Amino acid sequence: MQKVVLLGSTGSVGKSSLEVIEKNKDEYEIACLVAFSNEDLIKVQAKRHKKAKIYLEKPKDKLSSKKLINKNDLLKLISGKDVDTVIAAISGSEGLELIHHSIESGKKVLIANKEPLVMAGEFIVDEAKKHGAQIIPIDSEHCSIHQSIQGKKENSISKITLTCSGGPFYSLPKSQFKNISPKQALKHPIWKMGRKITIDSSTLMNKALEIIEAKYLFREDPNKIEAIIHPEGLIHSLVEFCDGTILAAMALPDMKIPISYGLGFPDILENDVKKINLQKLKNLSFKPIDPKKFPSIDFAYFALNHEKGMPIILNAANEIAVELFLKNKISFLNIYKLISSTLNYADKSNMDLTSVSLPSILEFNEEAKKIALNFAPKNIR
Repeated sequence: MQKVVLLGSTGSVGKSSLEVIEKNKDEYEIACLVAFSNEDLIKVQAKRHKKAKIYLEKPKDKLSSKKLINKNDLLKLISGKDVDTVIAAISGSEGLELIHHSIESGKKVLIANKEPLVMAGEFIVDEAKKHGAQIIPIDSEHCSIHQSIQGKKENSISKITLTCSGGPFYSLPKSQFKNISPKQALKHPIWKMGRKITIDSSTLMNKALEIIEAKYLFREDPNKIEAIIHPEGLIHSLVEFCDGTILAAMALPDMKIPISYGLGFPDILENDVKKINLQKLKNLSFKPIDPKKFPSIDFAYFALNHEKGMPIILNAANEIAVELFLKNKISFLNIYKLISSTLNYADKSNMDLTSVSLPSILEFNEEAKKIALNFAPKNIR
């Protein structure tokens, strides 16, 4: 019986993870449910998983449970011998500390959210090697790449292609972008996700972050990594090898697929997900991303070419911009403008992450957020 700590149990990925674990309850057991503040849902989850502890980052005074533990208890639980796997599904940069602790503890860590790997990808991968931890990405794109390269030598890969549906606005003329509202941006055509990542999908910032992720996870030259639009959302990645062959990973858009892959790896788990009926497929199409409409991709290569903490600055600026957009304080187009202004300021000011450690990365991230907030008034509607 493998015991799992689920970081972000009340979010969309967390709920899908519980479905997979409940389907395979003879092999997996929840050791702890971790969430930010949704105590109503986490109590419901705890009733189904009776042996699970509960950790809430912002608990309400009224919550009283013998299962409730504090931060130190959570850290001890993760580092203890009883826990085998940690699923990291906390949105934004907040999950970095717990992911790092899990890696230091030598656990199998399934990472769903992009931001920690963007902020500290090389550091996290090196730490995993140092402590004997195993990192398996469970976002659909990087998980499918992970599947495709198993058993292949690193120097055999000639190109990695990340796909995206294009979000709700890939066919919308740019002249209409100025009128996009948060309500419109939150209507993703394929995936049902949290608010922050859904906005990232509408700006294609999610692909920018994934390009950076891929660079660190698979230790590839950024020039070998690209992103394209695939409106059908069935092919999640393509890996081209030096002999000219391309492996395309296909599946219906359901997070239970990468979650079950990560939990079971190298074995395959049941997940009750519907299968693709190839005979009913009408079309599989691919389109280039227009950088004039979606400058996010250029931001990724700018950050990777500059390094010196620039991916941290990119991620921080995007988190601030998305938060302000969701509060109707800046327009959709000003998301790009705020990010661009922050990156340019950091470049001209020679901002540099001089030392690589968890405290220095978190401190640099907070500094970058303050800079982004300083540009916010200039980008207000």
